[in-house]
Amino acid sequence: MAHITITTGTQSLTSSSHSVKTSAQSLSQSVAEYSASRLKDSDTNLSSSSSFTLIRSAGDPYELYHTNPDVMAQAKALAERLDGPIHDSNQDHFFYQGRMSDLMRAGVLTDPEFLDMASGLSDQGLEDLADTLQAMVLPASSSITHHAEANRTLTEKVTQFMDVLKHSSVAQQEQILSQGASYAAQVDQEHLSTFSAVVYGQDIGRFNALQRFSDDSSANNLQNFVSAVIASDTPAALTEQLGELSADAQQGLLNVYGLDTELGERLSNLMASEQGAIPESLIKALGDMVAAIKISPFAEESFGFAYTGEDALAQENEQSSGRDFALDSVTSMITLLESHDLPEEQLTTLGSELNRLSNPEKRAYIDITTSGIDTLLAQGKNLEEALETVSALRTQPDVLELVNRTRYHDVTLVERPDIEEGLTVVALEGAAVFQNANSAFGQSRLLLGATPDKVQMEKGHSVKGHESENLYSAKDLETYKSDVSHLVNTLVSFESMSQDSTASEKTSLTQFVRELNQMHSGIRDDLMENVSNEIRSESFRNKVTTNTQFAFLSNALQEMKFDLLQRNSEFN
Repeated sequence: MAHITITTGTQSLTSSSHSVKTSAQSLSQSVAEYSASRLKDSDTNLSSSSSFTLIRSAGDPYELYHTNPDVMAQAKALAERLDGPIHDSNQDHFFYQGRMSDLMRAGVLTDPEFLDMASGLSDQGLEDLADTLQAMVLPASSSITHHAEANRTLTEKVTQFMDVLKHSSVAQQEQILSQGASYAAQVDQEHLSTFSAVVYGQDIGRFNALQRFSDDSSANNLQNFVSAVIASDTPAALTEQLGELSADAQQGLLNVYGLDTELGERLSNLMASEQGAIPESLIKALGDMVAAIKISPFAEESFGFAYTGEDALAQENEQSSGRDFALDSVTSMITLLESHDLPEEQLTTLGSELNRLSNPEKRAYIDITTSGIDTLLAQGKNLEEALETVSALRTQPDVLELVNRTRYHDVTLVERPDIEEGLTVVALEGAAVFQNANSAFGQSRLLLGATPDKVQMEKGHSVKGHESENLYSAKDLETYKSDVSHLVNTLVSFESMSQDSTASEKTSLTQFVRELNQMHSGIRDDLMENVSNEIRSESFRNKVTTNTQFAFLSNALQEMKFDLLQRNSEFN
């Protein structure tokens, strides 16, 4: 017979049995009973003979439960459904273990209304609720949280989510939670564990690991879904709508909600409307644009980056792929869908063609479509005619490249002899159209990475034409939208007038685009602005017939181009 004795202070625990196995079980029970009695004595002693006060976190339900036996009983019932029977030694602290600890961290266990709601759920519904709240600890990617969660903590978001559930029927609660749990299942458990260890366990040694999924979090669908449910006027209907979509389309719609909940609602309503029939391929394409958002480490507009080489024009970067660019593109497309009853085959074409393009090309395609249709309708064309013209433009690679190129300034490097040696080079954006050196210096931003080793320079100036092949800087959204509007207005007008013209010899769209692509960005942007304004002018419309419009446009282009080139030669 084995005898095991543990002495602590003035107390002894003794366990004896006929086997080691029985001894271990008996010892475990004895230790648990002793720990419980010591914990109870400690609480009593602290309250009666000590000034020490334990400060508990806001979500800790200890005080609430010990002063409200009915609430404690209700919480225990939930704990037993989630974690199984509560050990006698853990009766007063059951909410610190198992699934209940996840609910406590979410801040819901101190809300009696939550306990009432959770008690009415089925066992599966309760599991789905616990799974969803546990996975919500992992944030979405920084491209989403940077805006969507800027003024909301996790606890506040959970509270808003719970408010939606409280105001839903039991059937709707189960439906919403089932969908939430399906997205929770997509969350990487290793990432969730790492994040929890850093945040709750203060494991600073693993802090750098957070960057691995802050750029591409597996919790995006879950976090966007919860945000969508909170924002929706009909969360149950939205949940049902999502359940009927493919995985790609679900992610696409949720990405739009993550970008802006109002835009998500507009897209969801379009999909549910009678005129809707929005193809899933189009929803996916819009969602992919949102997923490509990059967060710039520099918020200062006075700073920019110099991008090197032609390849830079086709790549994503923080200054031309920010949230404002994605928001503009998605908003423009949704507004187009709301404003015009596009034929089903046109909607299908939009979706299939967009999905074949890179993200920069998607933006160009959408700008051609939306701005082009608006321009042509304003010129008296009908929707069918406008669609025919923009379709001819947006499918041409050269046109997409030209419109995409409008996102960038060509950069010229100029030496500044008036600055001390070693700091003699400045980068000028669109310098080709400035009247003189002083205006060029005054209107250009400081560009990081613009150094003389990146271009050919002669006599203190980058070689004419060489800067257009090697160095670029991204425009801000406002500048880009103005320049691209003038460009698209000119292109669609050129193509439309060319189609109407009966002239036997005329410049083709391909030739026109190739010439524009070869221009310095500053000259091209100014030229397109002047021509676009001329096309819109009343005098232009009054002095031409449909058949002679193209001739007048061609003449205006040549005159304005000559004037800009003359001005440029004076500066250089």
